[in-house]
Amino acid sequence: MDKQKLHRELEQLHAELQQVESPDRNDREMLQKLAGDIRKILEQKETETDNYGSLRERLREAIAQLEASHPRATLLMRQAIDQLAYMGI
Repeated sequence: MDKQKLHRELEQLHAELQQVESPDRNDREMLQKLAGDIRKILEQKETETDNYGSLRERLREAIAQLEASHPRATLLMRQAIDQLAYMGI
């Protein structure tokens, strides 16, 4: 498992989510929730595989909702999903 690479990608995604502005309240709430979830994972020394799995599902849902309005953020979400898949999660 390459957790270091995943954490680098999650750090990049977290930073991007902090900068994204959205006029849509639902999008804003989703982005804030994702950023908080990612921050919690990054702060934990040992993260349970279940946490990664649930994050993967939330990222997939966010991509479907945000793809047109936030292409950079969704690209980073896809990269994180790919890394999770590579790790078998």
